[in-house]
Amino acid sequence: MTIDRRAVVAGLTALGLLPAAAHGQTRRKEVLAFYYGWYATQSRSDIVLHWPPQSPILDTPADGPYDSLDPAVIQRHAGQAKAAGLTGLVASWWGQGDRTDRQLPLLLDACHAQGLKVCAYVEQAGSADSVAKDVLYLHERYAGHPGWLSLNGKPVVMFFDRLLQNLGLDGWDQARKAVEARAPGALAFIGTANDEKEIAARREHFDAVHIYSQQFAVAHPHMFRGLWTRDYYRDWVRAQAGMAATTATVLPGFDDHLIEDRTGKRPIVGREDGKTYGDLWLAAVKADPDWIFVVSFNEWHEGSEIEPSTQYGDAYLKATADYARAFMAPKS
Repeated sequence: MTIDRRAVVAGLTALGLLPAAAHGQTRRKEVLAFYYGWYATQSRSDIVLHWPPQSPILDTPADGPYDSLDPAVIQRHAGQAKAAGLTGLVASWWGQGDRTDRQLPLLLDACHAQGLKVCAYVEQAGSADSVAKDVLYLHERYAGHPGWLSLNGKPVVMFFDRLLQNLGLDGWDQARKAVEARAPGALAFIGTANDEKEIAARREHFDAVHIYSQQFAVAHPHMFRGLWTRDYYRDWVRAQAGMAATTATVLPGFDDHLIEDRTGKRPIVGREDGKTYGDLWLAAVKADPDWIFVVSFNEWHEGSEIEPSTQYGDAYLKATADYARAFMAPKS
């Protein structure tokens, strides 16, 4: 499958989203993709993790299953991220000593060499105390790296929605207070909010918010998707006004039906030969947030990857580069 890049560029230009001339840039923009470093192969790690037969995947990497601790793989991913117009990766992180923790310094070095930034996406939240200890560990061990993502000069730590599902706002406030006692004002925290009501409830507790599980909104039947996407992103970004950064999220598709332990009604977002990705990107760029998140670089279980695959080749990397260029172009 290939995405017609001429059509992509024509659409961006027609909407005034791809200006030919550059003008003065007044604020820091980011295009960040969520990145997963949990994959393992028998040949390198003597165990198979997150690949068949241990775990199902919807699509297949173009270069076959890989090991996330392989320096050559990390270098390849950093180069692909750069070619896709990304400014950085948000790396899924599962705790001290985990494979994702062991990969993090390698990813930081590889991305920094490409001029890209990295931050941790904290996925586990056992208690307020454990969250505080993990955040302080990230701060002390990694946040001083020149490749670490910052917001208004402060290193960023991001959290998946599991944090608030497990701790609630009171528990998070307790964890943040413990972090601030050791490292006052040292970090910027980006939490999750899934709708405008949650933005209102959580905005005072985080420096910025984002949405990851966007598939639930996108998969909902919309009679006029073009109008819905325009209003959705406009309202989402406006609701964040006054925060340290406003964000929007895009995804090329989503399908996790092969994962057996997922329960309840699961949404499926079809790729529609790139149209889904294009519709979301165009509306997100038009809404003019500070940062755009891509779900995802390589979450193969949920079929949301833009990493090259046998099914789509490098079409989504190339399309991302076009959309990111439109977003990053200074306004006339």
